[in-house]
Amino acid sequence: MNEISNVIIFNGSKQEFDKLLPEPDSYKTLTELAYQFDNESKNLKLVVANNNGEYPKEEPPEKIDVENFVIGSSEYAGVNEHVITNFISFLSKFNIDNLYIQNPPKLLEDQIIRLFPNAEQQKQEYKKLELEHLKEINNNYDDIILGQKSVKSELLQALFPLTIEKRQKPVVLLFYGKSGIGKTETAKYISKVLDEPIFRKQFSMYQNTQFATYLFGGTHQESSFAKDLLDRESNVLLLDEFDKANPVFHSAFYQLFDEGIYEDRNYSLHLSRSIIICTSNYTDLADIKENLGGAIYSRFDKIIKFSDLSMDVKEQIGEKEYEKFSKEFDYKLPNEIHERMKKAYSQCDNVRQLQHLVENTLSLTIINDKLKK
Repeated sequence: MNEISNVIIFNGSKQEFDKLLPEPDSYKTLTELAYQFDNESKNLKLVVANNNGEYPKEEPPEKIDVENFVIGSSEYAGVNEHVITNFISFLSKFNIDNLYIQNPPKLLEDQIIRLFPNAEQQKQEYKKLELEHLKEINNNYDDIILGQKSVKSELLQALFPLTIEKRQKPVVLLFYGKSGIGKTETAKYISKVLDEPIFRKQFSMYQNTQFATYLFGGTHQESSFAKDLLDRESNVLLLDEFDKANPVFHSAFYQLFDEGIYEDRNYSLHLSRSIIICTSNYTDLADIKENLGGAIYSRFDKIIKFSDLSMDVKEQIGEKEYEKFSKEFDYKLPNEIHERMKKAYSQCDNVRQLQHLVENTLSLTIINDKLKK
């Protein structure tokens, strides 16, 4: 194999990986080279013996010249398993100058490191939580998330350790309370303050057999939690409806919550200074502890309750949504209908119901007006 002059192994998001790469028209991807090599391997060669019945000595196949070889994280699922397990053999088919690899599986990374011990390893640097971020949350939280004044002080207290330089392990929080009263929006707001898109996983979407493969790893063609973590663009993680996961899977999170380390059969990673937020729709701490179990319950750094919405808060949210939707629809409700809608706010339990009430009231009123004309 020729000596590759530049080998870069990068752990992080596609957005940051792309910044390391040459112009797209100057490199080949794993998908392209695997397809090209497979096609050339299928070509049949007719070998004819000479007059003495001897066959000519077979020349080794000519290697394909590749200036820049780029392997993106999404490509491992699109190639045959043998390309990953015998990656060095696959590399030997090409003359490569520069190799760029994003989030390689352990099996592939081990092969690369053995062959190229001087490979450059880079990791994405995520935004660090600073005191200025906490000041912003303190100043603006009550205007963004209505009706949860008690949450703010607990949240600031829980996040403060991440502003200390020596702190490396994640902060792990559990937000609990009824659906639609600000838990998910609070997580999104923290992400917005840090100016990074939130990493969100909805645990209620996974069935048990599917979830086992997702958490502990399957083939390289299958999605996995570890790979998604490596691909993330943010250090704010939202594990929505965490309580919906079967307790038998909680052991997968012990080391992640304790040390920021997560490992499955294909990938290994270390989260540093992350904010991990789990949500639960339980309204009672005793129910949470009973259903989650003491082992995972004790690993939360802070458990924060989100209170039911008061009548005053429901009206504030309803009027805020009305202002937003009336601008969007360019329409103001007649006073009588507006007052009836305001009285109906009391029948709503959460923000989503208030949003639906306002939008549906506006839509019905507008369409009735238009049909009369």
